[in-house]
Amino acid sequence: MQKDNTNARKLSVFTYFLILSCVVAITILFVKELNISPGFEEILYQKDIESNVELENRYYIKKIKEEYGINITFGESEKSFLTSVDASVQNDINIVNNNLKTIYSALQKYPDDVFDIFKDEKYSLYILLVSHFNDNNIALASKNTLNQYRIYLSNDEKFERAFHHEFFHILEYYMADRTKYLYNSWNSYNPIGFKYESNISRLTDQYVYNNYLTDEENKDAYFVSKYAKTSAKEDRAEIFAEIMTLNKNVSYLKNGNKLREKVDYLLNEVYENISISDFHFSSYIN
Repeated sequence: MQKDNTNARKLSVFTYFLILSCVVAITILFVKELNISPGFEEILYQKDIESNVELENRYYIKKIKEEYGINITFGESEKSFLTSVDASVQNDINIVNNNLKTIYSALQKYPDDVFDIFKDEKYSLYILLVSHFNDNNIALASKNTLNQYRIYLSNDEKFERAFHHEFFHILEYYMADRTKYLYNSWNSYNPIGFKYESNISRLTDQYVYNNYLTDEENKDAYFVSKYAKTSAKEDRAEIFAEIMTLNKNVSYLKNGNKLREKVDYLLNEVYENISISDFHFSSYIN
């Protein structure tokens, strides 16, 4: 009987060590696998980063809505709207994050009273962030019969400039509702005999401001870009985008220059139709 108990204890100890050895072996293999595949930790880290980016995106969207009355959307939920403008959905939250920060910074360049328009129930503005346009557009602006304005922005290197360009289209839609005589004399500020050309391939650099030319050579510049020569409304939006991104004095804003005359006329119409204070670029206009 004593011998049987001893054998039983030996068997029990052997079984214990066998089980323990198996557990240790499995643990070693698991740890080894983790060391071989650091992707596991990277995945967890990446998920944490993504969570923070998503939270920050929601923060900026909420902040822009509260401070400026502007709605910003992106992702699959906007797919139906993008079909009509031939654009692809933006799902990259990191790109969206950069776009939101740029928009928030750009909005701070405007006088606060501009945004009273969108805090009125009669008007609303939606900014839709898109991946890209399939027809090589950078951005678009639209208005429907319900006074809903939309700006579609793709992730381009000139993202902020494109935003200001489209925002001026929105301001012009609003002003056009208030007066049918908006910019009635605009063409008189162009060269004699000049006609806008919608076909971009036919445009030249004639009358276009060029940073590489002297002040004297730029004195008779009428347009800030070739694209400005496609239509009167694009001309105005290009001028506005250009001056909204100024960070220094430029020669075309000197008194007596043709572009300065256009800038003055553009701003006079804005100030007459929207009760606002000066824009940030006022210090660059002598």
